Amino acid sequence: MDLPMATPAQLRESVIEQRRAAYKAESDPLKIEAEYDAQIAGSEPDYSAWLAKVAEIKARYPLPE
Repeated sequence: MDLPMATPAQLRESVIEQRRAAYKAESDPLKIEAEYDAQIAGSEPDYSAWLAKVAEIKARYPLPE
């Protein structure tokens, strides 16, 4: 039984959904923690860990061309 191939739009949406799930589980908590720590300390947030995690997720789930 042959399964139909996903369209480019379906593939793109699938990758976007995978990214969203990874952002929610992995990168969003880092951003929230940076913002909280900065608020408590009265300083600017250090987003370096969050930015690195977002870049990692984008590399893990590249958008199809």
